[in-house]
Amino acid sequence: MDSATQLQYLVGGNDRFGRINVGRDTAAAALKKAQELLREGYADVRICTPHGRILLPDEFDQLEG
Repeated sequence: MDSATQLQYLVGGNDRFGRINVGRDTAAAALKKAQELLREGYADVRICTPHGRILLPDEFDQLEG
Protein backbone atom coordinates (compact mmCIF):
# COMPACT_ATOMS: atom_id res chain seq x y z
CA MET A 1 0.00 0.00 0.00
CA ASP A 2 1.46 3.39 -0.89
CA SER A 3 1.12 6.43 1.37
CA ALA A 4 -1.82 7.78 -0.63
CA THR A 5 -3.93 4.69 0.13
CA GLN A 6 -2.59 3.85 3.61
CA LEU A 7 -5.30 3.43 6.20
CA GLN A 8 -5.26 5.94 9.03
CA TYR A 9 -6.67 6.50 12.46
CA LEU A 10 -9.10 9.42 12.67
CA VAL A 11 -9.13 11.44 15.89
CA GLY A 12 -11.92 13.90 16.57
CA GLY A 13 -13.43 16.07 19.25
CA ASN A 14 -15.76 19.03 19.78
CA ASP A 15 -15.02 22.41 21.27
CA ARG A 16 -17.12 25.57 21.41
CA PHE A 17 -16.25 26.44 17.81
CA GLY A 18 -17.08 23.09 16.21
CA ARG A 19 -15.52 19.73 15.50
CA ILE A 20 -11.92 18.89 14.68
CA ASN A 21 -10.95 15.70 12.85
CA VAL A 22 -7.33 14.80 12.18
CA GLY A 23 -5.71 11.70 10.74
CA ARG A 24 -2.79 9.88 12.31
CA ASP A 25 -0.75 7.03 10.83
CA THR A 26 -0.23 4.97 13.99
CA ALA A 27 -2.20 3.95 17.05
CA ALA A 28 0.37 5.64 19.30
CA ALA A 29 0.08 8.94 17.42
CA ALA A 30 -3.73 8.74 17.50
CA LEU A 31 -3.72 8.11 21.23
CA LYS A 32 -1.33 11.01 21.84
CA LYS A 33 -3.54 13.40 19.84
CA ALA A 34 -6.73 12.19 21.56
CA GLN A 35 -5.15 12.75 24.99
CA GLU A 36 -4.02 16.21 23.88
CA LEU A 37 -7.57 17.09 22.83
CA LEU A 38 -8.93 15.89 26.18
CA ARG A 39 -6.37 18.00 28.08
CA GLU A 40 -7.38 21.03 26.00
CA GLY A 41 -11.02 20.60 27.03
CA TYR A 42 -12.48 19.02 23.92
CA ALA A 43 -15.64 16.97 24.40
CA ASP A 44 -16.83 13.86 22.56
CA VAL A 45 -13.24 12.82 21.78
CA ARG A 46 -13.11 9.65 19.71
CA ILE A 47 -10.62 7.56 17.79
CA CYS A 48 -11.75 5.70 14.69
CA THR A 49 -9.45 2.80 13.79
CA PRO A 50 -8.54 1.93 10.19
CA HIS A 51 -11.10 -0.88 10.42
CA GLY A 52 -13.94 1.46 11.45
CA ARG A 53 -14.05 0.74 15.17
CA ILE A 54 -14.95 3.84 17.22
CA LEU A 55 -13.21 4.16 20.58
CA LEU A 56 -14.31 6.53 23.34
CA PRO A 57 -11.91 7.75 26.04
CA ASP A 58 -12.71 4.90 28.45
CA GLU A 59 -11.83 2.44 25.64
CA PHE A 60 -8.53 4.00 24.52
CA ASP A 61 -6.64 1.27 26.41
CA GLN A 62 -8.08 -1.22 23.88
CA LEU A 63 -6.31 0.53 21.00
CA GLU A 64 -4.43 -2.06 19.01
CA GLY A 65 -0.95 -1.56 17.77
